[in-house]
Amino acid sequence: MQTPHPPANFRHSTQRGFVLIVALVLLLVLTILGLAAAQSTSLQERMAGNTRNRDMAFQAAEAGLRAAESCLNSGAAMCANFTANTNGTYLFNPGAPPPPSTITTPLWEVAGFWNTAGNVLSYSAITASSLQYVAAQPEFIIEQMPPVAAPGGNLGLQQFGGGSPTIQLYRITAFGTGGDSTATAMLQSTYQP
Repeated sequence: MQTPHPPANFRHSTQRGFVLIVALVLLLVLTILGLAAAQSTSLQERMAGNTRNRDMAFQAAEAGLRAAESCLNSGAAMCANFTANTNGTYLFNPGAPPPPSTITTPLWEVAGFWNTAGNVLSYSAITASSLQYVAAQPEFIIEQMPPVAAPGGNLGLQQFGGGSPTIQLYRITAFGTGGDSTATAMLQSTYQP
């Protein structure tokens, strides 16, 4: 006994429909993979931009440190008057911060300190140039620290007319901004001219 076969045109019509469904499912899968790859690329692009911005802020703060060191080495008047406790030069005195602050918070941590005119020195004012691609030029303060003994010396003996000569140190705090104002960096160094 022979089994009847469906007509030839019936077999072709069912296969064509199945191929269409498989093709649509594969197209959907490829679309989802493409969207996921695009989203991942976009995220990586934003991360790279943020890293570049942070690095620019760090480099701007580093340039501020170098400008302050240059100013101290040159003996420029704007970096030599520490008795006024204004305009970016301060005497180190943790017990009595300069006005308007009445708290013993370090200067660089006082709210609004970096935004108040006359509190800081500018990179542009010292170097007569400006950094490109940053949202704001670096700013810095210089604090004259108490004298310290030279290596191997003793400050105690100096009270009685002897001892070794002292070394003058300065603490420089620099504030840099990256390509936009969202990325900032603050660096600090101790410097002996």
